[in-house]
Amino acid sequence: MKRYGIAICGAGIAGIATAHYLATRFGRDDVVLIDRAPPLSYTSSKSGENFRDYWPQACMAGLSARSIELMEVLASESGGAFGLHYSGYDFVSDSAGSEIFPSAHLRQHDQGGRVEQILDPDLIRARFPYLSASISQVVRIHRAGAFDVNALGMFMLKRARAAGVERLTAHVSHVERCRGGYRLLTESGDACETDTLVLATGPMNQGLAQQLGHDLGTRSYLQRKFVIPDPAGVIPRDMPFTIFADPQHLAWGSADRALVEADADYRWLLEEFPPGLHVKPEPGRGIKLGWAWNREAEEPRWQPADDDDFPNIVLRGACRFIPGLEAYLENVPTPVVQFAGYYTRTPENWPLIGPLDPESRLFTMAALSGFGTMVGCAGGELLARWIVGEDVPWYAAHFHPGRRSNPEIMSEIAAIESDGQL
Repeated sequence: MKRYGIAICGAGIAGIATAHYLATRFGRDDVVLIDRAPPLSYTSSKSGENFRDYWPQACMAGLSARSIELMEVLASESGGAFGLHYSGYDFVSDSAGSEIFPSAHLRQHDQGGRVEQILDPDLIRARFPYLSASISQVVRIHRAGAFDVNALGMFMLKRARAAGVERLTAHVSHVERCRGGYRLLTESGDACETDTLVLATGPMNQGLAQQLGHDLGTRSYLQRKFVIPDPAGVIPRDMPFTIFADPQHLAWGSADRALVEADADYRWLLEEFPPGLHVKPEPGRGIKLGWAWNREAEEPRWQPADDDDFPNIVLRGACRFIPGLEAYLENVPTPVVQFAGYYTRTPENWPLIGPLDPESRLFTMAALSGFGTMVGCAGGELLARWIVGEDVPWYAAHFHPGRRSNPEIMSEIAAIESDGQL
């Protein structure tokens, strides 16, 4: 039976980044990366592929800022292979007086030039002519943008493989302790052992951790995005990632409303929807739209089915702040490419990165709910530091899997006003 020094379960951005820094930064050539599917093909492939350095909590801002620094280094070293570029984030609201982010925190970051709040109606009309006339506030995050997560992940994987990381295609169905480490059993009946085990399987982490007696305290929520063509050129190619920060009720004509009211299966469409509907331009004159309205946790499935109603519902909501999209309501441009993946999160929406059981060499990176691609590099670097015993940055304690036994951290969690979830 083959034995490895470090086995990483999961070849998404979390697992790949961890393997990359273990091999290239810390010289570990005894690492194996295990996944049942091709790299980056599960949760990472459903990403919005965005990044920002502003978060309402300092620990999340620190982790994101470090990840951007690391991505900038990788962009330089790769010759721009993954298209990292700064285009901004815009949070928009119909209300000039609403607090999109906590006002004290917003003023603090506005002074540093990282966040800009725009309230002048004439300036909003001039700078954002595609927005609805009702938009009365725009909050712009400047150090933000987009990149190709698959290209980034494959660049790191290539470097990791060159530094000695092995790649094993297998479905790990069971993990158990064995003398001096862990035994991994696969669905095909094969097995291997490892001194150090890393759980980085996204939504599936909870199940593997429970096999070893650990409850991560995470829950998974199925969320969706989709991409359509933009033949009418409604969305400017340089438009930032734009998020509607208000809750809303969908707009219906009287005939449509009567039909919805009469159908018990669709009556929920008359209820209030949460903030967070987001739109961004995609390469090739496409548009990517998403809206994480689902608040019902479920057991993760490997291949969630598409929801045929989702694109029309999101387009209807998006017309609220980008009225030009009404052109597509009755005739949605095709092809419609849908993405369904899980937001796996902790109650406070901070990730878990570090040792689950330091004495027996068990580690995890989990709960990267909707922000895994933007913090993946820093999360991988942090986890690699934990594994090899190097010093960790100041924010490490906030993401430690055992943070709930830390009174200072719990005090910060109790004070959270906004968890930054989109």
